[in-house]
Amino acid sequence: MNSKLPAAYETMQIPEALTLEHEELLAELNRAATIPGAVGIAARRVVRLCFTHFAKEEDSVFRIFGLLHDMASDRVHEDIANANPTAAQIGSGRHAMRHAHPSIDAALSKLLREARRAKNKDIAELVRRIKDHERNEDETIYPLVLQIERTVRAGMEIKAT
Repeated sequence: MNSKLPAAYETMQIPEALTLEHEELLAELNRAATIPGAVGIAARRVVRLCFTHFAKEEDSVFRIFGLLHDMASDRVHEDIANANPTAAQIGSGRHAMRHAHPSIDAALSKLLREARRAKNKDIAELVRRIKDHERNEDETIYPLVLQIERTVRAGMEIKAT
């Protein structure tokens, strides 16, 4: 757990669908990494990058989604108050998360080239799924985190008045 985040943040539940997708992608990448030759070498590079990126995401981005159900039903509780500095940290930290994407993209491009050279359609499909995952992060998850941050901040301002 990130020591810079409030302790209450640790109790926020990460939606299982988000962690399951990471687990599935990493399991497939780890299998790809066992393939001999250039495909396996390229896959091992992607594993290293994605493992680190996914761990940071789960640690510092995904937990904020634990607030969504309460926010959607207009229930405000202590977790939301404790999440205020957390949301701000996540909002600024999401830029760092997105900056990991170019190196992951480069490694994925290399893996795709090697998969095509080896005529390995399964690995090419895995690369497509990981790129779709990245696109979902950029187009949906990170903007949603920013909106949650704004909502939490606005709620704290209303509560303070």
